[in-house]
Amino acid sequence: MNVSEWSIRNPMLCGIAMLIALMGGWLAFNNMARFEDPEFTIRVAKVITQYPGAAPEEVMNEVTEPLETALQQLPEVKSVESVSSAGLSDISVEIRYAASTTRSDLQVVWTKVRNKIKDAERNLPPGASTPVVNDDFGDVYGIYYLLTGEGYTPTDLYDYAKELRRDLLLVDGVAKVGIVGEQEEVIYVEISRERAASLGVSLNQVYDTLSQQNTVASAGQVLVGDERLEVHPSGDIKSVDAIKALYIGDQRTGGIARLGDIAEVTRGYRDPVPLYLRFDGQPALGIGIPNLSGVNVVKMGEAVDAKLQELEGLRPGGMVLHEYYHQGKVVDESIAAFAWNVVTALAIVFVTLLIFMGFRSGLVMGATVLLTMSATLLIMWIAGIPMHRISLGALVISLGMLVDNGVVITDGILVGVQKGRKKIDVAIEVTRKNFKPLLGGTLVGIIAFAPIGFAPGDTAEFTNSLFWVVLIALGLSWVLAFTITPLFCYWAFPETSQASVDTEQPDGRFMGWYKSLIRAVLSQKLLALAMTIGVFALAMWGFRFVQSGFFPASTSPQIVLDYFLPEGTDIDRTRQDMLSLEAHMRGLEGIEHVQTTVGGGTLRYMLTYEVGSDNAAYGQLLMRTSDYRLNDDLIAQIQAYTDANYPDAQAKVWKFRLGPGGGSKIEAKFSGPDPAVLRTLVNEAKQI
Repeated sequence: MNVSEWSIRNPMLCGIAMLIALMGGWLAFNNMARFEDPEFTIRVAKVITQYPGAAPEEVMNEVTEPLETALQQLPEVKSVESVSSAGLSDISVEIRYAASTTRSDLQVVWTKVRNKIKDAERNLPPGASTPVVNDDFGDVYGIYYLLTGEGYTPTDLYDYAKELRRDLLLVDGVAKVGIVGEQEEVIYVEISRERAASLGVSLNQVYDTLSQQNTVASAGQVLVGDERLEVHPSGDIKSVDAIKALYIGDQRTGGIARLGDIAEVTRGYRDPVPLYLRFDGQPALGIGIPNLSGVNVVKMGEAVDAKLQELEGLRPGGMVLHEYYHQGKVVDESIAAFAWNVVTALAIVFVTLLIFMGFRSGLVMGATVLLTMSATLLIMWIAGIPMHRISLGALVISLGMLVDNGVVITDGILVGVQKGRKKIDVAIEVTRKNFKPLLGGTLVGIIAFAPIGFAPGDTAEFTNSLFWVVLIALGLSWVLAFTITPLFCYWAFPETSQASVDTEQPDGRFMGWYKSLIRAVLSQKLLALAMTIGVFALAMWGFRFVQSGFFPASTSPQIVLDYFLPEGTDIDRTRQDMLSLEAHMRGLEGIEHVQTTVGGGTLRYMLTYEVGSDNAAYGQLLMRTSDYRLNDDLIAQIQAYTDANYPDAQAKVWKFRLGPGGGSKIEAKFSGPDPAVLRTLVNEAKQI
């Protein structure tokens, strides 16, 4: 029995299948995971090592080189890049794609990296700290807030941020809460050598006494009746006055003195601050919230918003939590736009077929498209393919292709019915004749996207759901064209009597014009062929003017300014320049908010955001614009202003681009043993 005949003779089973597809598609649409971008794995980790007091060349030779040598022994490592600055070694290690195709594979590699670094520690100089391996470097904090408070100290802001973090971690779907920009509070003890010497107290004794404070050590146990109690000694140092009251005794000289008699003890913040963060002209803290893998980021965002609304009354007066980026809202807008595209596509299909094939044909195709999209969403949900930028794009692409199979079947059945034949006989004949041709055409459409689905590498990892969604949608369109579409046609098309068929209907105006055109083309074969070749040649010539690029620019209303001063510049100088730039940018028309960082970047709140390296000579401005269409003009304006007014700096103004990449459009790298030669080559390249 032909498959179309089976579907027509079993309408109840087909109806149940359609109901499952529609209800399942609706459930999938509301419950499947949603993201802005695919869950892309960033295979880069940072190895940070402090070497206080060392010059950049000493850091390179004594710290960076031994660690790099150890990392390069791992076969999974793709590349190792490092920046050696005064007192700091910053190494970036990238893992090969083939060695870390899954997250579990990558965690195994990170363990090997840590073990290798630990083995290399013995080769580091005595003054170097223990290397820290940060493999969370690629985490994306999709919801990003900035906390400000006029009149509040950095400690006040950080204390509230910690309370907020504790509450937000209870929200379903929240993986963790990151805080950036906090300033470390310290106590400065400035010792007077003259006073210490006059009282017979050595500096070493002062250091020893201070190092023993607030240490946790067992004081033993005591048995009281049948109960054994732990002894916890009191006397922790908790204030500046307590530190001043410490007695320093020197057994060698017999001298004794209060610390306050020989030193100035003050409370303050670590100076220089390693990272300054500001928002709209005020000191700020950044608070980022990433989602758990596979979680619907829209629902998580709504839960976070509800929790923040609940905690609104507990926030100290004057503190403001600014929403800078909310991936849940961005994704929700994208889903709404996709839903509108589906509705528009259905309307276009219906109206087009209504004009050329009649009302009933339009109704059949509209129902078929709706059913195909619902079933596609259901299979995506079952297969674990989330809704994000790439999968939504694939669905939109599929909308224009999945109509073809149904149109062929619908038109064939309609023509047969209009000739007076029985509907079931026509359905069987049309589906039998078109089974293989439509299968071939569908496979060609699917195979065209196969390289995206099976190619190795980072770009394919980012885009491979494009292939799988097209495969599902077009495959379903072919299946439904031979099962459900004939059933719809059987229900929708009335059978025509032989008497009405024998009465020839005159052609309409459009059909008459079309037939005349076809006759003219067939009568002038050479002319028609020459015109076709000419149009093709014109298209090939015009294609050279089409701009090329795999990933387009983002429509996010944001601009980034990366600002570099010469290596070794004090962070206070960098801060002064950034404050000056911040003030100017806030006055530009079209810029609504300005986030300023000095000494590094902020949390990675978007996949396409490149986190700046920790460097006292580096600053960054993140600017939100009122409309993304203003970005290009503002970029040119800001670049020209920065180049003209800050000649000592190297500035780069840019906007986000979609995809997993980053960096510049053109990059040149020079390597060699002589720094002087490298600088000469770099200067020549800059002139070019």
